[in-house]
Amino acid sequence: MQFFLSTDVIAGVNEALNLPEYVRQLAMNKPGIIYDANLSSSLYFQEILKGLVSRFGNSVLFCNEFKGEPTYAHLENVAEFFRSDAPDGIVAIGGGSTLDLGKGVALLLTNEVPALSLKGFPQDVNDPLPLVTVPSLLGSGAEISFNAVFIDEAEGRKLGINSRKNFPKKSVIDPQLSMTAPMECVIASAMDSLVHCIDSFGSHKHTPLSRIFSVEGFQRTFYALQQGQLDRAESRLDLAIGSICGTAALMNSGDGPTNGFAYYLGVKHRIPHGLAGAIFLKEVMRYNFDKGYDKYALLNPMRSSPSAKDATAELLGEMDELYRQLDIPDLVPYGYGQGNAAELARNVSDALKGSFAGNPVEFNEDSARHVIYNLT
Repeated sequence: MQFFLSTDVIAGVNEALNLPEYVRQLAMNKPGIIYDANLSSSLYFQEILKGLVSRFGNSVLFCNEFKGEPTYAHLENVAEFFRSDAPDGIVAIGGGSTLDLGKGVALLLTNEVPALSLKGFPQDVNDPLPLVTVPSLLGSGAEISFNAVFIDEAEGRKLGINSRKNFPKKSVIDPQLSMTAPMECVIASAMDSLVHCIDSFGSHKHTPLSRIFSVEGFQRTFYALQQGQLDRAESRLDLAIGSICGTAALMNSGDGPTNGFAYYLGVKHRIPHGLAGAIFLKEVMRYNFDKGYDKYALLNPMRSSPSAKDATAELLGEMDELYRQLDIPDLVPYGYGQGNAAELARNVSDALKGSFAGNPVEFNEDSARHVIYNLT
């Protein structure tokens, strides 16, 4: 059994105010700072940025105003911006897309190659610049993962630059930084955690150790959402821990159909990745349950029955209630109905056979069509 974690995580209320010291510990003298434009109006973020610039007067700043998940072309442009005034490390502050952009820039600044040449799982690349991630949303797990997602506009596909060299050296997680985010973004990001936890839990490649992380991540995230108190820093810390656990589990097990559905739908309709996954998550779980998979019972600590089947049914009922509470949509608002469900199933199946293969029960185009029909 193998299990890996490679990022030093510091988490706590107001920890981002100590960012200059964490940057110094990595021997950075001239950090390149990439921050999410959505944070510009946050007084707390302004205090964090002021502290960094005061400590490192020659910092190179880039405000990421790109809408949606970054493309390879955008990555090229940002890397070129930093090449003109080369930093000795990168600090990325923002949502998952901005953190991924930081990973890509850190790698391109030490590898003079086109960004598209690094797509997939590049080999024989130079070590990137040291990277510190500071998430402003809690759920994508980008703050601790080696995956960096980018969109190939020519192919219309979400791919990425996935090298274990991408691991951030440090991640500083401060729930205060997420407090000004719109609640719909907070919820979508938290649902991304649930997808990571469920897909990794059921994956054929799971291990006993990865499942510990899947279960802990699911329970912390699920009950933080259930309680409906996401305006509290304590609840945001639970989301942060859930994000770390879910991503650690996913990296060590592989994904499943829900994450595959989310990749396809998110690119096609520019839907936030977490929300795209949430649309499918419950129906994929129910499909597996109907096919006899009852191990989701292990995710339900409040089970009222020793029966795995009953405990799984009970959890799915709680999921139904959570979806009503959070107003998670089906596929109808995005133009899908019974008439084009089969086409969507076919397209997703062609593009994402690898994700389907990770499901705990056989999952194919017919399975995808069944799930999609139930969402239209």
